[in-house]
Amino acid sequence: MSLANIVHENDNFCSIIATELKCRPKGYDTLNCHFQNSRIKRPDPKDSRCSNAKDFVPTRYKFVGEEPFEIRFNPRGIENLVVYRSIPRWRLDMIKVIVSQLNIGFEVQEHRNRFIIMENSTMGHCEVDVKISRGDPDSEEDADSAEKNDNFEIGFLSSDEFAHLMAERFRVKKTRQLKKCPQKTIYFFGNHEDYSRGDGEFYMDMTTSASLIMISKEKFVSYTISEGVMKTANKSRIMRPHQNISLKLKRIDLAQSLIPEIQNPASTSLFAFSNLKTIPKDIKNS
Repeated sequence: MSLANIVHENDNFCSIIATELKCRPKGYDTLNCHFQNSRIKRPDPKDSRCSNAKDFVPTRYKFVGEEPFEIRFNPRGIENLVVYRSIPRWRLDMIKVIVSQLNIGFEVQEHRNRFIIMENSTMGHCEVDVKISRGDPDSEEDADSAEKNDNFEIGFLSSDEFAHLMAERFRVKKTRQLKKCPQKTIYFFGNHEDYSRGDGEFYMDMTTSASLIMISKEKFVSYTISEGVMKTANKSRIMRPHQNISLKLKRIDLAQSLIPEIQNPASTSLFAFSNLKTIPKDIKNS
């Protein structure tokens, strides 16, 4: 993520956060996940775009915890998340912006190449333009997306006809129409402050958000690029956040332990700053 004009007009503060997301299937529609090796990386000192690269001092090494959580899916994508009830809200929203890269937003058997959907995301409930391409994996846009792996092969649980179309490549581009959101949430850009309380110190307006998901037999990569404007209440400072979130499948390992339980679980949607909900006892262990 970068934040322009944070102190002086030509400043560009860069923050690079890296982590490993480890997930295991739990039933046919749930992943039990946790983060590990989370760290804040120093921007490349040679990168002239980052004015803080040479004097970079990390302020927080643990931006997400390693406690287990669950991602529950429906035919369109992510239904909800299950987390431990006492999780700090800013850490929960950090989880949401990362795992939302797994949210396709529509049924993959869709035969149209272009259409419009309403999607739940950390931005809110917004109209999204969707473009799908299938087939030939070779394209300039895919060149630097992810390296192919010999460690695994991705299969598609669908009809023979659809699986054949997906065999080479399945590519989805989603462009969010942020002016067409019946329910828009406060933008979360990785800070531990809770802006949902409406203290009025900052005003944030996201102007663009686009996601790209690419799947083939040898690779999976999903990323989202968002940009916007952040202003102080008196408009004395205007900053421009730019956020790039990327999720890539690196490898598949054999499980070494039992699936951990989530203590005092609660569910929540993908919306940023949304509240936790109690999980009924009869479905906690489903």
